[in-house]
Amino acid sequence: MHSFMADPNLPHGLLVALLQNHVWVPEQGLAYALQSSNPKTKASLLTEIIDYLPQNLKEEALQKALAAARAIKDEWLRADALSALAPKLPPELLPEALAAVRAIKNESLRADALSALAPKLPPELLPEALATARSLQGIARADALSALAPKLPPELLPEALAAARDLRYPNSEWARVHALSALADKLPEVLPEALAAARAMTNIEFEGEWYRADALRVLAFKLPELLPEALAAARAIEYHEWYRAIALWNLADKLPELLPEALAAARAIEDEWYLADALRFLASKLPPELLPEALAAARAIEDEGYRADALRALASKLPPELLPEALAAARAIEDERYRADALRALAPKLPPELLPEALAAARAIEDEWYRADALSALAFKLPELLPEALATARAIWMPKPT
Repeated sequence: MHSFMADPNLPHGLLVALLQNHVWVPEQGLAYALQSSNPKTKASLLTEIIDYLPQNLKEEALQKALAAARAIKDEWLRADALSALAPKLPPELLPEALAAVRAIKNESLRADALSALAPKLPPELLPEALATARSLQGIARADALSALAPKLPPELLPEALAAARDLRYPNSEWARVHALSALADKLPEVLPEALAAARAMTNIEFEGEWYRADALRVLAFKLPELLPEALAAARAIEYHEWYRAIALWNLADKLPELLPEALAAARAIEDEWYLADALRFLASKLPPELLPEALAAARAIEDEGYRADALRALASKLPPELLPEALAAARAIEDERYRADALRALAPKLPPELLPEALAAARAIEDEWYRADALSALAFKLPELLPEALATARAIWMPKPT
């Protein structure tokens, strides 16, 4: 049995691979995760290995993961850790998790964490969760109410409706439409009110065009006769191509024929951060015939970090015939961190004939941490790599960022 208690920072994917391939027993994986002195690292490691632990160890891991998440000082990181952990929590830990969410001061982060927790909440915690949502303002409140709406019993609906109607600036109309629309599945009589709020968004400019288009889009999913109006509003967005691309992407669930238009809008974006972000959104819905064009757009991004982000977003969608091109794009990234990121995303999709090339790209990474990260991703397809990944990780003396 290998001991890694002295190693400062094992790549998370490698720890999962060690457990999945039974190189480490569950007790050893749990011991490694628990020895971390960094609450963020501990919470993340424990969350990732939960599914590979037997029930008796799983209970301990979940308790320690929640405690570690609550100990994270940075609110953004704490909210992220709580959101990742939320789907795995058992009923007995939900009150503590909700208390941790309520303690987050930043409203947007509090809304995000509450939204992640909402599907798990039992009836007895819903009044407290709704009170948390009501403590928020604007878009944050709308997001929280939308997440809670499917769970709310009849006796809490009047309070939720009052919270939706009481939304104030900024972007109050858009937020109110979202909240009312979410409640409409249980209170269909609020739809006319939501539609009136959406159509009242007339004195708008800049990103306000997107808010109006999105408000109409949300309602069009409840009232299909609004689709032409929502489409016209999306196409009328002139402020920025990113907003137009995302507005069209949002409508593609009902109008898939809009996806070529959305991709064209994305490719017209000059700012590479916005281009990579638009490709990230579009990737989840693009049909096979548009993927070559999307991959070409990703490869044309000059900034290696943004290019890696775009490749990671597209990786899971790419058909076999595009994988050699995607792998070549990953290998061409000079920055070793971003090259490892791209290789890690592509690894699960690679067929046997491309694995040697990917392995060569991983072994060419000089930094031990990033090399171990890339090797651990490939080890899911090539378990014989685990000793090499372990040896590489053993050479790490200083922690590297995730």
